[in-house]
Amino acid sequence: MRNMTLPPTTKQKLRPLHFIGIAIIVLSVVLGYYGLSSSMRPYTTLIAEAKDSGRGVQLAGFLGNKGEYNADGKFTFLLQDSRGQKIPVIYSQPKPSNFEQAVSIVAIGNYDVKTGNFMAESLLVKCPSKYQEQLNATAAK
Repeated sequence: MRNMTLPPTTKQKLRPLHFIGIAIIVLSVVLGYYGLSSSMRPYTTLIAEAKDSGRGVQLAGFLGNKGEYNADGKFTFLLQDSRGQKIPVIYSQPKPSNFEQAVSIVAIGNYDVKTGNFMAESLLVKCPSKYQEQLNATAAK
């Protein structure tokens, strides 16, 4: 019988450079996760959900009034949700040019508990399409 000896096993030792590389990878994954999760804003059509969320949301609704500029020069209007509840929205930018023709509005921002207003960072105004107007005109004929 032959004497079979197994080759000696070589264990790789983790060097400090390996620890640094692993730490960089873990740190980038964690920072990427928190960066993406904070930039994601849930979409809701209910004012109650926007109030309860405690973070930035996209609140969709209908125009409750035509809006006006307040004493601070900010554009304010009422946004009505699908259940008929209304909330004041404060928008620090100028009023969108097609605001009066809006079918629906999506206010992106967060609910301010102190003032009871929705503080919008941006507005998406959904107006009726010119194609919808053409369809209605041909349907009426």
